Order: sequence, then structure tokens, then C-alpha cells
Amino acid sequence: MLDVSNPTAAASPGARLGSDQPLVSIGLPVFNGAHFLSASLESLLGQTYRNIELLVSDNASTDSTGEICRRYAAVDARLRYSRLPSNIGGVPNHNHVFSQAAGAYFMWASHDDVWSTSYIEQCVARLSEDPAAVLAYSKMGIIDESGQVQRLLKVSHRAGSGNAAERFGEFTELYSILEPGYGLIRTEVLRKTRLLPPHPGNDRLLLAELALHGRFVQVPEYLFMRRDHGQRSVKVYPRIRERYAWVAPSYAGRRMFPHWAYLRGYASAIRRAPITLREKLRCGTVLLKWIRHNAGDLVDDFRP
Repeated sequence: MLDVSNPTAAASPGARLGSDQPLVSIGLPVFNGAHFLSASLESLLGQTYRNIELLVSDNASTDSTGEICRRYAAVDARLRYSRLPSNIGGVPNHNHVFSQAAGAYFMWASHDDVWSTSYIEQCVARLSEDPAAVLAYSKMGIIDESGQVQRLLKVSHRAGSGNAAERFGEFTELYSILEPGYGLIRTEVLRKTRLLPPHPGNDRLLLAELALHGRFVQVPEYLFMRRDHGQRSVKVYPRIRERYAWVAPSYAGRRMFPHWAYLRGYASAIRRAPITLREKLRCGTVLLKWIRHNAGDLVDDFRP
């Protein structure tokens, strides 16, 4: 554990490395995350892979988030804290923190989750071993507010397929669990995407687009723990239309069409993908299947 009471700890070995290891950028967007933030910062700064930059973008928090971050930044120069003058919304803040990244690899991190100390090291190793892979991630478990493991998830791994349409289909199925959402991504590939579009469920759309750029590789160990608690955005805003207020405050009270946004996002990802025409047609077939399964929701978007 970092000694955040001792500013001289900033001089400890490994805080800044002149290393031949590729730099890993970690983007942590946060708003009023003080309750769980320290545990997340500890697990990220305690990674065995030392050549990281931890970029914390504070979305104008009103709690002690800023104080906590400044305390950690004082003892570890790899943490760079910045505060936005006003709340720009959860999704814009995610994209904003990525714009600051300088690393060859990038991962988003949540203020309430925790990672095993070897998470980044093992993900970097997987990507180094497989130049065709664009994202590496581990198996995921769920913890409660006190950090106790509630369950270990067992899901499919079709995103590792050599077939672009099969990978794309992994993220058009509503029952799929988005384990790779906080995985380690090649920065150059992520820059070619639309990033996170401004509507709920955008992580699914981004993963679908990334999957069209290449396969995902999985570390077959439970190195990532997602925290389930009452203040998660999906709990505070249980209905998809309500969630637009979290995505961006400017959406509050506006009429939105979430399932049509999915459709446009998937179609755009196929159109822009660096794959052959034959592969695009196969992905189009997957999208037609999605339309059939979601026809009712597409109609419901037009209802009051």
C-alpha cells in the first residue's frame, strides 16, 4: 500500500521509469467516487507492470474525490489528476481522458473496481505475443461494497475468433457480458474508432467496432473484479432513457431513440471497418438478425 501521508515516497524506485517497456495509459474518469476510489487507485498503482501513466479526469466532483487524488499524486508521479470546471457527462469524460493518453496501450478504469497486481503485465504479454490482437482482457468476477466476491462469471469467448462476423456478433447479443470493456487496447486501433458514442450502451458499440479491427485475447484467470453497489449508473438510472442524463446533462428531458442509436452505430461500424466486402456482408447478416430480434424495441422508441 502506498504511504500517502509521506510525500518523500514520490522518490521511490519505479515511480518514473526510463524503461524499454511500452507505456500503458490508464484513463480513470470519475464523478463523486470518493467512497471506493482509494481501493481502485491502490490496485492500479500497485501493478507489477510499472511503466504506466494513470490519468484521472474529475468531472467536477463535489465530494472528496479531488483531495484523495491529489494525495496519491503527491507520492506517485505516475498519477496525473485534472479537474473539469463543470460536469460534461459520463461519456464525454471517458473520451476526454483518452485524448490525454500517450501510451502504446490504453485501458479505461472505473473508480469502484479493483484489479489483481498482474493484470496489466499479463495483458501486455498477450498483446505482445499476438500482433493481430487488438484487445486483451482477463476473466471477471463481481464483488460487493465490502470487496467480498459474489460470483465469478463464465461467459463465451467468441471475440477471439478469426472470423470478423462472429466477433461482431458477440456484441450484438443482449445477453452477452461485456468483460472486455475494461480491457487493454492498442491505442493506435482505438484512435481509429468513433470511441464511445453519446448514448447508453455505448461500450457494446465500441467493442463491436474494435472487434472488426481484430480479435480479442483473454487471460484465463480472474484478475478483474467489478464492484456491484447501489450508486452504479445502471442502478441510479435503471431505464435506458433515464440513463441519457448520465451520458450527458444536455440530454436531460429530451426525446431519445436508444435502439435506433444502436442500429446506426452497428451499421456505421461495419461500413468503416478495415475488412473485405465479403466480411462486411457477413456482418450485415448478423445485423439483420439483430433487427429481427429487436423489432419491438425499435417500434417502442417512437412511443411516449
